[in-house]
Amino acid sequence: MHPRHLGPGQNPARLAPALLGLVLFLALLPGCGVTSAVTNIIDSKDTGLRKRVAVAPFTSGVPSMKERATALQMAISQHLVKMGGVVVGDFTPVQEEMKKLPQAIAHPEDRAMEASRRLGVNALLAGNITDLSVQRALKGIYGMRENRPFLSLEVELRLVDVTTGIVIGQEAFKRQERVDDTVAEAIEGGAQPDDKLVNKLLAEITEETTAWVGKRVASLPWGGTVLEVEGNRVLVSVGRDTGLPPGSILTVYALGERIKAGTGQQLALPGPRVGRIKLGELGARFSWAEIVERASDEKKAKEAKEAKEAEAKKAKEAAEKKAKDGQDTEGKREAPAKEAQALKETMEEKPQPLTFEVGQWVRTH
Repeated sequence: MHPRHLGPGQNPARLAPALLGLVLFLALLPGCGVTSAVTNIIDSKDTGLRKRVAVAPFTSGVPSMKERATALQMAISQHLVKMGGVVVGDFTPVQEEMKKLPQAIAHPEDRAMEASRRLGVNALLAGNITDLSVQRALKGIYGMRENRPFLSLEVELRLVDVTTGIVIGQEAFKRQERVDDTVAEAIEGGAQPDDKLVNKLLAEITEETTAWVGKRVASLPWGGTVLEVEGNRVLVSVGRDTGLPPGSILTVYALGERIKAGTGQQLALPGPRVGRIKLGELGARFSWAEIVERASDEKKAKEAKEAKEAEAKKAKEAAEKKAKDGQDTEGKREAPAKEAQALKETMEEKPQPLTFEVGQWVRTH
């Protein structure tokens, strides 16, 4: 059975504790310098395919702004749907898939990424209203400055590439509106800001954040994942919603070195090309593909050759020692013969094909 697909749904207004942890993780992920390491297999030609984006329920550090956080989340999700080329889903399927993962994947961040990959998600988006407060700024020329109060609203967004674990973008958006001293003092004393003023600030931030998210999702390269391997075919996270026709040839890459981020979460670097696959009949979200090419494991072939050469050298030295000690009258003839045979076997050693495995990356080239 292949994993359950990412389904559309309404955004929950409240966060379960486990889900809150995932949202906090997305807010803490560091930008990483490994981006350049994956550019060799990420190309703009992949940006035109439909990406799947899971949107975590937006949170708010300001209790009175929780409903507006949800409204902002819905506005951004609707913008992504309208711009086309994006399949938007909420975070619930990701949370459910995490429960099915083996305990060997212990770190919560790694579990979140692995669950998302299994669902064919390309990116995770999280948001948080971080502040709504009165702030003051000095205005005017020196000697005649006025400490003016402003109502300030701040929102932070985080967009993560699921395939690599790399942060695509992180931004804090801030809007301010001038208020008089009486209003400022009332708010600082615990009064709620005027709804119209808060809504005005939120509308301005909504306009900016939707454009920011839309631009980054549009430029995000599409990436798939190998979900199952059965003989000469593989199940991949490519469906009718991706935009690729049956018969398309895709390239599969092994997982390379894993680097731990500051949070402890692992970032995957691309490994060597494993081979190519040909898409068969497309499912809604997942499809089987035939393996049409297997790349040779040049690294293993080199290691095997070096081992053979070392073995030949050792055999030669042993035979020569026997001859020198007078223990083997045939030693002088045996040494070069063994060396020649070992070298012949080394030259005939053929690189073994790489193995298709669950979790490997799928690209269009």
